[in-house]
Amino acid sequence: MPEINHKRMHVGRRDFIKTTAISSMAAAFPGKAFPGQSAGGSSKGGTAATKKKLLCLTESPAAFEKLMESIRSIPGIDLPLNTITVNFQKPQEVIQSIQGKEADILLICLPRSIFSYGVLPDSMGNLGVPMVLLAQNPDLILIDTNFAAALRANGGNVLFAISQPQALEMLKTLASPRILEGKRALIFGRPFDSTSVPAHNLNEDYVYKRTGVRIQYRSMEELKQLFDRTDEAGARNEAERWKKEATAVVEPSDKTILDACRLYVLLRSMIEKEGLSAVSIDCLGMLFNRNVGLPYPCLSFARLRDEGFTAACEADVCGMLSSMFLEEISRKPSFLSNVISVNLQESNAVLSHCVAPLKMMGPGASPLPYKLRDYHGMGQGVVPEVEFPVGMKVITGAFSKDLKSFVLWPGKIQIGTKTEALSNSSPSPNTGFRRMTCSNYLEVRIKNADRFLQNIAGIHHIMIEGNYLKAMADALLAMNVSIIGPTDFATPDL
Repeated sequence: MPEINHKRMHVGRRDFIKTTAISSMAAAFPGKAFPGQSAGGSSKGGTAATKKKLLCLTESPAAFEKLMESIRSIPGIDLPLNTITVNFQKPQEVIQSIQGKEADILLICLPRSIFSYGVLPDSMGNLGVPMVLLAQNPDLILIDTNFAAALRANGGNVLFAISQPQALEMLKTLASPRILEGKRALIFGRPFDSTSVPAHNLNEDYVYKRTGVRIQYRSMEELKQLFDRTDEAGARNEAERWKKEATAVVEPSDKTILDACRLYVLLRSMIEKEGLSAVSIDCLGMLFNRNVGLPYPCLSFARLRDEGFTAACEADVCGMLSSMFLEEISRKPSFLSNVISVNLQESNAVLSHCVAPLKMMGPGASPLPYKLRDYHGMGQGVVPEVEFPVGMKVITGAFSKDLKSFVLWPGKIQIGTKTEALSNSSPSPNTGFRRMTCSNYLEVRIKNADRFLQNIAGIHHIMIEGNYLKAMADALLAMNVSIIGPTDFATPDL
């Protein structure tokens, strides 16, 4: 018997690479495509979805002819299929058979009878693509499930099926186009170097490979030049609308509101001209450098979200992508928020931020009541301070920093606006904030608060109205993204 190489075999999304390339692969992650791996095509937005490819490993292709025909006939999905005959008791031959083969999904049709898969899961390592393992003997699955568990221990995203119809449904989900495929996002600020939420582990190619979104950066100076050329005429109606529909205009002057609406007019025109799905600005950097000469984008971002566009605060890449995902699933605007605190005894979380959409319940719903306030009591900027409805079912979450998992947590709003004590909270000498907490504030009842605390995805979590767990799970599965959440995804009671 030939000597088995016990080194792990790593595989990229588009190409099963050779074992000799392991060291170069590690050096390349995540900024460079793996050897032979597709970098995702053109850098322009709106590109067609990359066609996924399926690789099938089986000892007996004839036994699965009906399944293969069903795969080729999946409605609306063109899934190129490559079937390879292997002997699962010869790990080295299995590894050699998949070297150089392109695949986005791996289907492993397991043998009807086998005593052990030996070192095969360790030899395969983390392939980097989702795998469907199909057992032939559903009445005796212990060896097969042990194989699946060993692959998961190596980091594999493994689905286990005990029937061909079940495997086919899994493959349909995995083969579906990524929900954000071809969407384009524009960020003003330093590339992946947000003032508050830097993402130095990411780059444009890696973001596209993980999500399908094309990101482009432009400088704050360019945004300032464009803003200076945006006149007030187109913004006046928008400014009057904000004032008319507010329950109160507390601090902001007419000029402050008008300038904020000029920025909205500019951003909206750029979205339409360039076919953008999302925009973001390194707005917190403006707090420490007022020479930028731009209004805070809070008001313009609130309106853009209500109009169906992602407008993410602070040039937060993961926050922006998370917002895009949740908004695409729900077809509702999102609330990008700071997770201020978690109360383990009361099982709730405090969420707060300065930008909140008015149409949280959906585009056809009545807008939430709001006041126009200044930014943190500083006498600058304008933000909508909304009243979130108590009892509203929500789900909050975000991509992990490496975009490989997504934290999802259902909840229900307990408190939807600031109390008087919070409205008069102590100032922060380091930032100049006269009001420490942001204008928009809510407390959300959640389950497994201790588990939530240990899995907070970052500074920002994104909240939407409703609970779309099934749709989210399917869409994330198609993106090869795992879910982190509570033990029970039912909305908690108040």
